[in-house]
Amino acid sequence: MNATKKAWVNLILLAVTLVINTLGALGLINGLSQKEISDTYLTLITPSPSTFSIWSVIYSLLIISVIIMLVKKNDPYFQKALNQISVLFWISCLLNIAWIVSFSYELVELSVLFILGFVITLSIICQKLLTIQDGKQWLLPLTFGIYTGWLFIANVVNISAAFVKQEWDGFGIAKSTWAVAILLIAIVLLILVLLKIRNAAFPLPVSWAYFGIYQFLKAPEGFNGEYNLLQTIALVGMILLLLIAVVQLIRNRFSVIPVVEK
Repeated sequence: MNATKKAWVNLILLAVTLVINTLGALGLINGLSQKEISDTYLTLITPSPSTFSIWSVIYSLLIISVIIMLVKKNDPYFQKALNQISVLFWISCLLNIAWIVSFSYELVELSVLFILGFVITLSIICQKLLTIQDGKQWLLPLTFGIYTGWLFIANVVNISAAFVKQEWDGFGIAKSTWAVAILLIAIVLLILVLLKIRNAAFPLPVSWAYFGIYQFLKAPEGFNGEYNLLQTIALVGMILLLLIAVVQLIRNRFSVIPVVEK
């Protein structure tokens, strides 16, 4: 398949993915919106509802990216991008759809498998972008860095929701203790992934999610300040993640991913 056809398939699959996501958000797949299901299986690391506005940023970047790849399909960099990441992008779209549909039908445990495959696929895309970097290209690394980061933390929350659905007792350990452990472990895992993909945008949506977690823990409509230690961990985690992003940016010589000299 040539670059032009790949670019069109990217655009079509993204459009289908956006439609399915919209249907899921409006509760038109199984009569329940994503938020309603998330509220049903609420966890101590569920971010505030406003945090999910990041999806508009992610999908705006994706729309711009696939259009640019179509328009500039003959540009050497974007031609390499189309050849390297298109199939992976198609897989990510299919996994995105499968995740939305399974979650909409409250098959939370099954949705964990889809979102895990989803974030792994996006991580591989980020690695592929490292291999084709030309000069200081930023659009695709920024788009997929933010996309991967958000799905990374969404994966953590999704797994926690599955445990809530199963009514797991946490071996008798307090749920707040588990939540603290999860937030700390997530940062360690993020650093390990960052060492592989070297994308300075990757920690940013995770930092945003930690701020959302802090907000919901503090808010009257959330947990109303009941978990002070967890609030502190979420806030400190947010700051730490921002610092990690800055450090990676400096290591990349102020580029989203490492600069490649022409």
